[in-house]
Amino acid sequence: MAAGQGNRALRGLLAEAETSNSALARAIVRSGAAEGYHLGTSAGSVRRMLDGAQPRSPVPRIVARVLSRKLGYRVSVADCGFVVSSEVVDTFDGFRTSPTLDGTIAIVTELSKRDLHRRNFMLGSVFAAAAFAGPAWFAITAAAPGDLARAGGARVGPADIEVLRDTVRHFEAMHRRHGGGLVRGQVVQFLHQQARIFGDASYTDAVGRQMAGVLAEMAFLAGLTTVDSGRAALGQRYYAQALGLAVRAGDRSFAANLLAEMGRETIDIGMNSGDIPGNGQHAVALARSALQVIGDRATPASTAYFHVIEARALGMLGDTRATVHALDQARRAFDQGPAEEPAWLGHYTEVDLASDVGQCLRDADRPRQGLALLERALATLPAGRVTSKAKTRIHIAAAHIELGDFDAADHATVIALDAVNALSSERAVERVRALQKRARKAGARQVDERISAFLAT
Repeated sequence: MAAGQGNRALRGLLAEAETSNSALARAIVRSGAAEGYHLGTSAGSVRRMLDGAQPRSPVPRIVARVLSRKLGYRVSVADCGFVVSSEVVDTFDGFRTSPTLDGTIAIVTELSKRDLHRRNFMLGSVFAAAAFAGPAWFAITAAAPGDLARAGGARVGPADIEVLRDTVRHFEAMHRRHGGGLVRGQVVQFLHQQARIFGDASYTDAVGRQMAGVLAEMAFLAGLTTVDSGRAALGQRYYAQALGLAVRAGDRSFAANLLAEMGRETIDIGMNSGDIPGNGQHAVALARSALQVIGDRATPASTAYFHVIEARALGMLGDTRATVHALDQARRAFDQGPAEEPAWLGHYTEVDLASDVGQCLRDADRPRQGLALLERALATLPAGRVTSKAKTRIHIAAAHIELGDFDAADHATVIALDAVNALSSERAVERVRALQKRARKAGARQVDERISAFLAT
């Protein structure tokens, strides 16, 4: 269709649906977000479509689906006046588990390569909590790794591993301060480069284990920043491969941490998607799998951390009694410290425990106790923990809503939104959306309207 003629078909459908350009744009953005697409469609974009412009995939298909819902009958892409084209679907999903370290490194190399070179890689894929079951079962049942020594290309030694660990720590600090959106590309690029190097290197068994361990940390950070960038389904694949690398390294402690993070992500997605029962049950299973995998290597803080995630999942399911029991186990475990904790848990202090317990108590019909713990955590979090402070402010606003103190909730929301606005974190924005759902359910209209204005910008 020539641009000068305009798109009469689309114009007619909008008139029939009694939908404005702005309303259609908002519906396209929402529908795309549900599939994992982050579209910048605006009223101006819709106006250009009406003038005859052909939008890029997947917008034509999403426009057709939005109008189908509004009109109550099926509208095709052609009915909208758009050219029908087939979308290329990438069948590689990155969940496959390899029985060898070389095979796992090859999967990580391919996964990161596709991520780097295909802007639409895994876009449209939906997070599935059940997909974590396979990797979790592998971690529980895998035999102890054999000799990992390898003869190949350039030799890798302990000094090389130490440099890589320092680099990972640097990226972790950037993520905690700025959010995953700003560092994700660098992390994935770094992971891909190192996976390629290690795939052709030679090393001793001891160095091979260290190498698998540091690659696991890199893959985990790639997953964490990917989830933080709003691409949860792709992040799942990085978590799965990080778990495989940790198992190959014989690092049950870090493998347990990955299972716990899988549980944490499952909780967040469930709270935002509304699939509370399904995601809650999977999250409970993942937290308990973490406790099983770490076994006798458990430390006070790690045990407390896993029990807290278990408690949050049980709270999702509305099992208050089991939630409180898991929290008691977490407190008792933490009180057995201090002890030498694993490096990956270096950030988890009594402050973090207080914040996590506060969230659980807030949702277990003890909002006043939960609020007190959350406020104490916020007051004592280090200045560099910017993302944690923003998250805690959101939870404080939610606690005020549960208490029915809507004025305090609104004040806390203003501060929380300012904190989130300074981050490059879609995960933080999703927490804001969850806060809005809570506000609507409770009738906190001012909070709801304030968040709507924030999300609109």
